[in-house]
Amino acid sequence: MITERTWDGTQITEPGIYAGVPIETYHGDVDLFDAPSLSKSAMKWLLPSHGGSPKAFWGRWKHNPDHIAVETTKALSFGKATHALLLGDEDFDAAYAVHPAVYPNEKPKKGEGDTKPWNWNAGFCQDWRDQQGGKTIISPDQRAMIGRIRDDAARYPLIRDARILDGAIERTMAFKDPETGIWIKVRPDVIPSGDGIYADLKTTADFSEDFLEKQAFDACYYLQGAMIRMVCRALDLPFTTFALVYVLKDEVPDTAHVEMSEHELDRGEREIRWALKTIRKCLDAGEWPGARPFAAGERHLQLKPWAKQKIDDFLEMEKAA
Repeated sequence: MITERTWDGTQITEPGIYAGVPIETYHGDVDLFDAPSLSKSAMKWLLPSHGGSPKAFWGRWKHNPDHIAVETTKALSFGKATHALLLGDEDFDAAYAVHPAVYPNEKPKKGEGDTKPWNWNAGFCQDWRDQQGGKTIISPDQRAMIGRIRDDAARYPLIRDARILDGAIERTMAFKDPETGIWIKVRPDVIPSGDGIYADLKTTADFSEDFLEKQAFDACYYLQGAMIRMVCRALDLPFTTFALVYVLKDEVPDTAHVEMSEHELDRGEREIRWALKTIRKCLDAGEWPGARPFAAGERHLQLKPWAKQKIDDFLEMEKAA
């Protein structure tokens, strides 16, 4: 079994678990490993099941010198801030700034107060932002919601009793795939102390099962679990299950957890193997084909069943009229 080592700042050439790799280095440094690397976040753009293609992937992959930058969404920023406060994987106050609710009203008109609601179009507010040194800025309402989410999660039995989300936080785990020479890297929220239960903290806007199942596909959580399982197998580490610990992004927060089906992890692993082979083929050929829907035009496009039925029902009504 491979034990953890502290990253010394040099290029990684050996499979293992590494502490101390900054998150910016993990995501952005193409020279972190001695060969190209693949993570879950990039792979979505490659998979046809997610509307991807080699061209879409290559255009966003950090190993492409001309790749486009993928902007961070507000939802992603909120999720990262929630992680920071709940898991302690980074210094919240050092990484995030909460903007004031109001700013000085320097020339109040009749009937106005000494302050105005915070407005990013105001020069004072823009100057305040420039003074934050690159911190991620969140609103007072967001900070209050994250605090309520943290308090609710702390009362959840599996978290309160340290049976989940307990272990080594934000470690980099990686191995080089022997068939393609491409590194597979993962950064689970928590590496468990020994039970093999890998858990990841997720924010969600809805606790309905339909929504969570759709989110697990759209956000590629099943691929994340499959990659962690593959890395554990390569590093000879125990892997029992992949659990998602959900916190509800709502004025009234809630906390729940669910394990990912082993069948979905199997599906994810098959897609990962296809992705690795496809990337290797494209790298060797220097060609990154675009999407080829409907077998590159060999199959005819048809309407969805519900659309066909809607049209047929209309035509039947008109026929009977």
